This record gives sequence, C-alpha cells and structure tokens, in this order.
Amino acid sequence: MPIHLVAADEFQTSTWSGGTSTQLWIYPKSSTLAARDFDFRLSSAKVETSGPFSDFSGYDRLLIVLNGQMSLTIDGVKSAAQLGSSAAPFAFNGASQIHAELDSPSVEDFNLFVPSGVSKTACRLMLNSQQRWNQPLQPQTLVYGIYLRQGSLMVADNQMNAENPLIISSKPLNILTSSPSDFIAFSIGQRHSD
Repeated sequence: MPIHLVAADEFQTSTWSGGTSTQLWIYPKSSTLAARDFDFRLSSAKVETSGPFSDFSGYDRLLIVLNGQMSLTIDGVKSAAQLGSSAAPFAFNGASQIHAELDSPSVEDFNLFVPSGVSKTACRLMLNSQQRWNQPLQPQTLVYGIYLRQGSLMVADNQMNAENPLIISSKPLNILTSSPSDFIAFSIGQRHSD
C-alpha cells in the first residue's frame, strides 16, 4: 500500500463496560470489529474500571500501556503481568482469559490486533524537536506505521500532527520531528510458518 495519512476525524470511538475505545484503523476497510473479519486493527482505549478483556479468539494482540498501571490475571494465573507506561509491549493470544486489575485511577493503552501467527512489532518513542528516526526494514513485513500521540513530525512530504496522527505504508517510514513528539511505531508481517 502507498503511504496513507489518516485524519483524526476518521477514528471511531465507542463506549464499553470498562471505558472507551477508539478504533484508529481497521483493514480491510469493509471489515468490522463485530464480524472479526479484519486483517489487522489498531485501537487506543481508556480503561476506567477493572474487568475482563474481550475475547478475540483467532487473533494475537500487542498492547502498550501509555498511561497508568494494571495487573493482569491470565488464564487463572494471578498477577501474571504487571503493565505500566515503562513496561515493554505485551504480546498475548486473543483467546486468553484475562482480567485487568487497575493499579491507577485509569489506564490508557494502544492495541494492535492481527490474525494468529502473524508477526508484529510495536514500540513507543519520545524524541526531541528536530530529531530524525528511521524505522528499521524487517523481512517479510507488509505494513509499517506510526501513531502520533503528541507533537508534530514529517514523514516524506506528510505533516503529522493532532489533526493527522496516523500514517500507514508498505515501506519503512523515516521521520523528522518538528516539535517534541511521542509516538508508537509498528509493523505487521506475514503469518509465521510452522
């Protein structure tokens, strides 16, 4: 896919029992969350009460906590993971039974969903103004992207800011920050061969 800049007004926010969830992107565009027929999905959620994660059987997930802290009980194992804004991205099977116990008033997170066995990476970066960063080329990667949380930056001729905070490409992205910037860089590959 060519470079595609996504405007914030294309995001879809919905309310669920634990807070709110904002769908940043779903592919293909004709797919839906309810039908579970997507090739990948990006979202950000604000979790305001402790409770279970939704069942996403058939998908793998990657979660990055952006603000707050929570403890996860996974398939009956209490405190199997402690997640906060300094924790590494947490990858897990969407079919796992997970209960989140909030250790702060709320948690904000970033989620990447892919079909089971599909490779994926995501990391959070915070750079000062006028810094360059090159997304690494990864073998068999199909999709590269950046979700800008704060600040502004340039990707080729594309200005990313609060109005246009998401960019998706078939090639690694090279950026130059225009102001101090906080962003998630992600990539999605092919299904692992068994």
